Amino acid sequence: MDAGDFMNKETFTSSKMLLDVSLQKSTGKLLFAEVEEDFVDFVFGFLSIPLGTVIGTLMNGASSIGCMDNILKSILNMSVGRYLKSQVIKDMLLKPHFGQEYSSLNQLFPVKGSDTTRVQFGFHFHLNDPRMNGVFLRQSGMFFVTDDLVIAPSSSHMAMNNMHKLNVSFDDVEKYEISIGLEEGLRMLKASLLSGSTLTNSLEHLLKKN
Repeated sequence: MDAGDFMNKETFTSSKMLLDVSLQKSTGKLLFAEVEEDFVDFVFGFLSIPLGTVIGTLMNGASSIGCMDNILKSILNMSVGRYLKSQVIKDMLLKPHFGQEYSSLNQLFPVKGSDTTRVQFGFHFHLNDPRMNGVFLRQSGMFFVTDDLVIAPSSSHMAMNNMHKLNVSFDDVEKYEISIGLEEGLRMLKASLLSGSTLTNSLEHLLKKN
């Protein structure tokens, strides 16, 4: 599965993010990753994307998320005028918009929020942007991310506590530095909706290349 499975045969370029990941050798499972704030900002942004955009735009109607693909196809096949009120309504359901202030500069996906400019009584004004310099996090730093996307500020005890909880010995762990872009971001988004092992299911193929 690659980005072409999700996108409509279009090529997008995006920045890369670096992750230091720890692999359990005996199981091939990714235990956790140590990352910078750009990756965390990107993952937090999952919650800001409308479900219709995830299924229709990013995954091209092939998300495998329960019956959601069928809902999308039903709308696509339904005629405007006879059933749906207008083409605007159809477009709104198939490609819903979200406010730009709910996006992030670290967004890897080729989706943009709608303009937050509003017109009232002939005056143009902008809604207050709650982000800090276009991102969600206040300051830079390292973060600890588990396979099931529990995220916390990194500390010297996080890795040890996680390995102890999973009953993993130090000699059963290998560390890798990997970089991710659009393809891996799409894999992560899908895995986060379908699985409790997001890092493993979306990034393990990168380790097999090393």
